[in-house]
Amino acid sequence: MKTAIVTDSNCGISQEKAKKYGIFVLPMPFYVDDELYFEGCTMSHEEFYLRQQAGSKIYSSQPSPADVMELWDRVLEEHDELLYIPMSSGLSGSCATAQAMAQDYDGRVLVADIGRVTVTQKAAVLEARKRVLAGETAAQILKELTYAKDDCQIFLTVEDLKYLRQGGRISASSAVLGNLLNIKPILSLAGEKVEAVGKVRGDKLARKKIIQCLDECLVNKFHSDDLSEFYLAAAASMSKEDALAWKMQLEDHFDVRCSMSPIPLSLGCHLGHGTYGAALIKRMK
Repeated sequence: MKTAIVTDSNCGISQEKAKKYGIFVLPMPFYVDDELYFEGCTMSHEEFYLRQQAGSKIYSSQPSPADVMELWDRVLEEHDELLYIPMSSGLSGSCATAQAMAQDYDGRVLVADIGRVTVTQKAAVLEARKRVLAGETAAQILKELTYAKDDCQIFLTVEDLKYLRQGGRISASSAVLGNLLNIKPILSLAGEKVEAVGKVRGDKLARKKIIQCLDECLVNKFHSDDLSEFYLAAAASMSKEDALAWKMQLEDHFDVRCSMSPIPLSLGCHLGHGTYGAALIKRMK
Protein backbone atom coordinates (compact mmCIF):
# COMPACT_ATOMS: atom_id res chain seq x y z
CA MET A 1 0.00 0.00 0.00
CA LYS A 2 1.35 3.41 -0.94
CA THR A 3 0.71 5.43 2.24
CA ALA A 4 1.12 4.23 5.83
CA ILE A 5 -0.24 5.75 9.04
CA VAL A 6 2.10 5.72 12.03
CA THR A 7 1.33 7.03 15.51
CA ASP A 8 2.46 6.58 19.12
CA SER A 9 0.80 4.79 22.00
CA ASN A 10 -0.44 8.09 23.46
CA CYS A 11 -3.44 7.60 21.16
CA GLY A 12 -4.58 4.62 23.25
CA ILE A 13 -4.48 2.10 20.40
CA SER A 14 -2.91 -1.19 21.47
CA GLN A 15 -0.44 -3.13 19.36
CA GLU A 16 -3.12 -5.79 18.82
CA LYS A 17 -5.65 -3.24 17.56
CA ALA A 18 -2.98 -1.57 15.42
CA LYS A 19 -2.50 -4.80 13.47
CA LYS A 20 -6.24 -5.08 13.01
CA TYR A 21 -6.49 -1.51 11.71
CA GLY A 22 -3.40 -1.83 9.51
CA ILE A 23 -1.51 1.01 11.21
CA PHE A 24 1.77 1.21 13.14
CA VAL A 25 2.04 2.30 16.80
CA LEU A 26 5.31 3.38 18.42
CA PRO A 27 5.27 2.26 22.08
CA MET A 28 6.06 5.19 24.37
CA PRO A 29 8.80 4.72 26.98
CA PHE A 30 8.54 5.40 30.70
CA TYR A 31 10.62 4.65 33.77
CA VAL A 32 9.61 2.81 36.93
CA ASP A 33 12.23 2.98 39.68
CA ASP A 34 14.75 4.00 37.00
CA GLU A 35 14.07 0.91 34.85
CA LEU A 36 12.91 1.48 31.27
CA TYR A 37 9.56 0.07 30.08
CA PHE A 38 7.45 0.43 26.94
CA GLU A 39 3.68 0.82 26.92
CA GLY A 40 1.82 -2.21 25.66
CA CYS A 41 5.04 -4.23 25.34
CA THR A 42 6.84 -4.68 28.66
CA MET A 43 4.34 -3.57 31.31
CA SER A 44 0.55 -3.78 31.52
CA HIS A 45 -1.69 -0.94 32.70
CA GLU A 46 -2.65 -2.98 35.77
CA GLU A 47 0.96 -3.49 36.87
CA PHE A 48 1.80 0.16 36.14
CA TYR A 49 -0.86 1.51 38.51
CA LEU A 50 -0.09 -1.06 41.18
CA ARG A 51 3.54 0.07 41.12
CA GLN A 52 2.52 3.73 41.10
CA GLN A 53 0.16 3.34 44.07
CA ALA A 54 2.85 1.38 45.93
CA GLY A 55 5.10 4.43 45.74
CA SER A 56 7.45 3.57 42.88
CA LYS A 57 9.28 6.45 41.24
CA ILE A 58 7.62 6.83 37.83
CA TYR A 59 8.25 9.33 35.07
CA SER A 60 7.62 9.59 31.35
CA SER A 61 10.20 9.95 28.61
CA GLN A 62 10.45 10.76 24.92
CA PRO A 63 11.06 7.91 22.49
CA SER A 64 14.66 7.73 21.34
CA PRO A 65 15.35 9.02 17.81
CA ALA A 66 16.82 5.61 16.99
CA ASP A 67 13.56 3.84 17.91
CA VAL A 68 11.48 6.28 15.87
CA MET A 69 13.68 5.98 12.79
CA GLU A 70 13.85 2.20 13.10
CA LEU A 71 10.07 2.05 12.91
CA TRP A 72 9.90 4.55 10.04
CA ASP A 73 12.56 2.67 8.07
CA ARG A 74 10.75 -0.62 8.55
CA VAL A 75 7.44 0.87 7.41
CA LEU A 76 9.01 2.53 4.36
CA GLU A 77 10.37 -0.82 3.18
CA GLU A 78 6.81 -1.65 2.14
CA HIS A 79 5.28 1.81 1.64
CA ASP A 80 6.10 4.83 -0.49
CA GLU A 81 5.41 7.34 2.29
CA LEU A 82 4.08 7.62 5.82
CA LEU A 83 2.14 10.13 7.89
CA TYR A 84 3.26 10.22 11.53
CA ILE A 85 0.63 11.44 14.03
CA PRO A 86 2.31 11.88 17.43
CA MET A 87 1.17 13.33 20.74
CA SER A 88 0.59 17.11 20.83
CA SER A 89 3.76 19.20 20.72
CA GLY A 90 2.30 21.22 23.60
CA LEU A 91 2.56 18.19 25.89
CA SER A 92 5.79 16.59 24.70
CA GLY A 93 8.92 17.50 22.80
CA SER A 94 8.75 14.23 20.83
CA CYS A 95 6.72 15.90 18.05
CA ALA A 96 9.35 18.58 17.39
CA THR A 97 12.06 15.92 17.41
CA ALA A 98 10.11 13.89 14.85
CA GLN A 99 9.66 16.94 12.63
CA ALA A 100 13.41 17.53 12.63
CA MET A 101 14.16 13.90 11.80
CA ALA A 102 11.59 13.82 8.98
CA GLN A 103 13.67 16.34 7.05
CA ASP A 104 16.16 13.54 6.30
CA TYR A 105 13.55 11.42 4.52
CA ASP A 106 13.21 13.40 1.26
CA GLY A 107 9.51 14.04 1.71
CA ARG A 108 8.58 10.43 2.40
CA VAL A 109 7.77 11.18 6.06
CA LEU A 110 5.25 13.86 7.05
CA VAL A 111 4.59 14.72 10.71
CA ALA A 112 1.15 15.94 11.81
CA ASP A 113 1.40 18.40 14.71
CA ILE A 114 -2.33 18.68 15.38
CA GLY A 115 -2.38 19.25 19.14
CA ARG A 116 -4.13 16.01 20.05
CA VAL A 117 -3.68 13.22 22.57
CA THR A 118 -5.51 10.13 23.82
CA VAL A 119 -9.07 9.81 22.38
CA THR A 120 -8.78 12.89 20.14
CA GLN A 121 -5.47 11.63 18.74
CA LYS A 122 -7.06 8.21 18.24
CA ALA A 123 -9.92 9.75 16.26
CA ALA A 124 -7.43 11.54 14.00
CA VAL A 125 -5.44 8.33 13.42
CA LEU A 126 -8.54 6.33 12.48
CA GLU A 127 -9.76 9.13 10.22
CA ALA A 128 -6.38 9.19 8.50
CA ARG A 129 -6.52 5.43 8.00
CA LYS A 130 -9.96 5.74 6.43
CA ARG A 131 -8.65 8.36 4.01
CA VAL A 132 -5.69 6.18 3.05
CA LEU A 133 -8.16 3.46 2.08
CA ALA A 134 -10.00 6.05 -0.01
CA GLY A 135 -6.80 6.75 -1.93
CA GLU A 136 -5.65 10.05 -0.41
CA THR A 137 -1.96 10.89 -0.09
CA ALA A 138 -0.13 11.75 3.13
CA ALA A 139 -0.01 15.42 2.11
CA GLN A 140 -3.76 15.54 1.47
CA ILE A 141 -4.54 13.88 4.79
CA LEU A 142 -2.14 16.15 6.67
CA LYS A 143 -3.81 19.23 5.21
CA GLU A 144 -7.28 18.03 6.25
CA LEU A 145 -6.20 16.98 9.75
CA THR A 146 -4.50 20.33 10.27
CA TYR A 147 -7.62 22.18 9.17
CA ALA A 148 -9.72 20.22 11.69
CA LYS A 149 -7.14 20.16 14.52
CA ASP A 150 -9.20 22.34 16.89
CA ASP A 151 -12.49 20.52 16.33
CA CYS A 152 -12.29 18.67 19.64
CA GLN A 153 -12.29 19.28 23.40
CA ILE A 154 -11.42 17.10 26.41
CA PHE A 155 -12.58 17.57 30.02
CA LEU A 156 -11.15 15.40 32.80
CA THR A 157 -10.52 15.10 36.51
CA VAL A 158 -8.09 13.21 38.75
CA GLU A 159 -8.45 11.21 41.95
CA ASP A 160 -5.17 12.16 43.64
CA LEU A 161 -3.70 15.65 43.27
CA LYS A 162 -0.16 14.58 44.17
CA TYR A 163 0.63 13.60 40.57
CA LEU A 164 -0.33 17.05 39.31
CA ARG A 165 1.88 18.48 42.06
CA GLN A 166 4.80 16.30 40.97
CA GLY A 167 4.37 17.61 37.44
CA GLY A 168 4.36 21.20 38.61
CA ARG A 169 0.71 21.85 37.73
CA ILE A 170 -0.26 22.79 41.29
CA SER A 171 1.59 23.65 44.51
CA ALA A 172 2.35 21.13 47.24
CA SER A 173 0.06 22.91 49.73
CA SER A 174 -2.82 22.97 47.22
CA ALA A 175 -2.40 19.24 46.61
CA VAL A 176 -2.42 18.35 50.30
CA LEU A 177 -5.38 20.60 51.10
CA GLY A 178 -7.28 19.49 48.03
CA ASN A 179 -6.91 15.81 48.89
CA LEU A 180 -8.00 16.45 52.49
CA LEU A 181 -11.12 18.28 51.30
CA ASN A 182 -11.79 15.83 48.45
CA ILE A 183 -11.44 18.60 45.88
CA LYS A 184 -11.71 17.49 42.24
CA PRO A 185 -10.21 19.86 39.66
CA ILE A 186 -11.89 19.93 36.25
CA LEU A 187 -9.27 20.31 33.54
CA SER A 188 -9.81 21.31 29.94
CA LEU A 189 -7.49 20.06 27.20
CA ALA A 190 -7.72 21.51 23.71
CA GLY A 191 -4.84 21.85 21.30
CA GLU A 192 -1.70 22.66 23.26
CA LYS A 193 -3.41 24.13 26.33
CA VAL A 194 -4.27 22.47 29.64
CA GLU A 195 -6.46 24.74 31.76
CA ALA A 196 -8.38 24.44 35.02
CA VAL A 197 -12.02 25.30 34.34
CA GLY A 198 -13.46 24.57 37.76
CA LYS A 199 -13.30 22.50 40.93
CA VAL A 200 -15.90 20.61 42.92
CA ARG A 201 -16.01 18.44 46.02
CA GLY A 202 -16.45 14.74 45.46
CA ASP A 203 -16.64 12.33 42.56
CA LYS A 204 -20.39 12.64 41.99
CA LEU A 205 -20.22 16.39 41.44
CA ALA A 206 -17.09 15.99 39.29
CA ARG A 207 -18.97 13.75 36.86
CA LYS A 208 -21.87 16.18 36.69
CA LYS A 209 -19.47 19.07 36.12
CA ILE A 210 -17.70 17.31 33.24
CA ILE A 211 -21.07 16.62 31.60
CA GLN A 212 -22.07 20.26 32.12
CA CYS A 213 -18.80 21.38 30.51
CA LEU A 214 -19.46 19.13 27.51
CA ASP A 215 -22.97 20.56 27.14
CA GLU A 216 -21.64 24.12 27.27
CA CYS A 217 -18.79 23.32 24.89
CA LEU A 218 -21.23 21.98 22.31
CA VAL A 219 -23.11 25.27 22.32
CA ASN A 220 -20.42 27.86 23.05
CA LYS A 221 -17.46 26.45 21.13
CA PHE A 222 -19.06 24.48 18.35
CA HIS A 223 -22.32 26.48 18.08
CA SER A 224 -24.30 23.28 17.67
CA ASP A 225 -27.10 21.35 19.29
CA ASP A 226 -26.71 18.29 17.06
CA LEU A 227 -24.54 15.55 18.56
CA SER A 228 -24.80 13.55 15.33
CA GLU A 229 -21.98 15.78 14.04
CA PHE A 230 -19.65 14.56 16.82
CA TYR A 231 -18.03 11.53 18.37
CA LEU A 232 -18.44 11.21 22.14
CA ALA A 233 -15.39 9.49 23.58
CA ALA A 234 -14.45 8.69 27.18
CA ALA A 235 -11.16 7.62 28.72
CA ALA A 236 -10.28 6.40 32.20
CA SER A 237 -7.59 4.86 34.40
CA MET A 238 -9.85 3.05 36.82
CA SER A 239 -11.50 -0.34 37.34
CA LYS A 240 -13.51 -1.80 34.47
CA GLU A 241 -16.66 -1.50 36.57
CA ASP A 242 -16.11 2.21 37.31
CA ALA A 243 -15.15 2.93 33.70
CA LEU A 244 -18.29 1.20 32.46
CA ALA A 245 -20.44 3.19 34.92
CA TRP A 246 -18.90 6.45 33.63
CA LYS A 247 -19.50 5.39 30.02
CA MET A 248 -23.15 4.54 30.78
CA GLN A 249 -23.68 7.86 32.59
CA LEU A 250 -22.47 9.73 29.50
CA GLU A 251 -24.64 7.64 27.19
CA ASP A 252 -27.71 8.14 29.38
CA HIS A 253 -27.24 11.91 29.41
CA PHE A 254 -26.42 12.47 25.74
CA ASP A 255 -28.45 9.56 24.32
CA VAL A 256 -25.64 8.57 21.93
CA ARG A 257 -23.03 5.84 21.87
CA CYS A 258 -19.85 6.65 23.78
CA SER A 259 -16.54 4.84 23.23
CA MET A 260 -14.25 4.06 26.17
CA SER A 261 -10.44 3.90 26.04
CA PRO A 262 -7.68 3.50 28.64
CA ILE A 263 -5.66 6.60 29.47
CA PRO A 264 -2.18 6.14 27.97
CA LEU A 265 0.58 5.50 30.48
CA SER A 266 2.58 8.58 29.42
CA LEU A 267 -0.35 10.60 30.77
CA GLY A 268 -0.89 8.19 33.65
CA CYS A 269 2.58 9.15 34.92
CA HIS A 270 1.25 12.68 35.49
CA LEU A 271 -2.42 12.00 36.29
CA GLY A 272 -2.50 8.78 38.29
CA HIS A 273 -5.06 6.05 38.85
CA GLY A 274 -8.68 7.15 39.10
CA THR A 275 -8.45 9.74 36.34
CA TYR A 276 -11.39 9.93 33.94
CA GLY A 277 -12.79 12.29 31.36
CA ALA A 278 -14.65 12.66 28.09
CA ALA A 279 -14.28 14.46 24.79
CA LEU A 280 -16.33 15.88 21.98
CA ILE A 281 -14.72 15.30 18.58
CA LYS A 282 -16.30 16.80 15.49
CA ARG A 283 -16.66 14.38 12.61
CA MET A 284 -14.58 15.29 9.56
CA LYS A 285 -16.36 15.59 6.23
